[in-house]
Amino acid sequence: MVKIPVFLVVMLCLAAAIVHAENISIDPKAPAYHNARFGFSLSWLPGNYTVFEADNGDGITVTDGKGFTMLAYADLEPRIGDISREDFFNRVNGKAQAAYKRINKQQGWYAISYVEDGNIIYTKQFYHNDHWPTLHFTYPQSMKKQYDQLVNSAVSSFRPF
Repeated sequence: MVKIPVFLVVMLCLAAAIVHAENISIDPKAPAYHNARFGFSLSWLPGNYTVFEADNGDGITVTDGKGFTMLAYADLEPRIGDISREDFFNRVNGKAQAAYKRINKQQGWYAISYVEDGNIIYTKQFYHNDHWPTLHFTYPQSMKKQYDQLVNSAVSSFRPF
């Protein structure tokens, strides 16, 4: 069986959206994003970021040039390959040495965080009607203290509507 790291799967899925992306202007003093196509929003701490929005309106990619990447997007496809999203989470949940794992079926979301190849990976995904708002972070484990507050701020504000 071929093992594909979760980070690689997510990055490959988003590669097409990033290729056809445009740089958008975000207020550096109060960075926030509202996705009208899929109905989700979030905000994050001020800083020096480059923000790209996918041409198709799926979401954004936020980077800081120091190893931090935040992806906020949604899609209509409720399956990855031939497995459901919940089965996918359960597969990841069983294999990853996760620092944090949680499913909240009542509110319709899951979150998982783990270290892979020296990077902290954190994903939170909502099961919302017919689409799947997702917030995904990657940053060097060595910069955990620098980025944890930023991640916590964005995660706590991330909501479908």
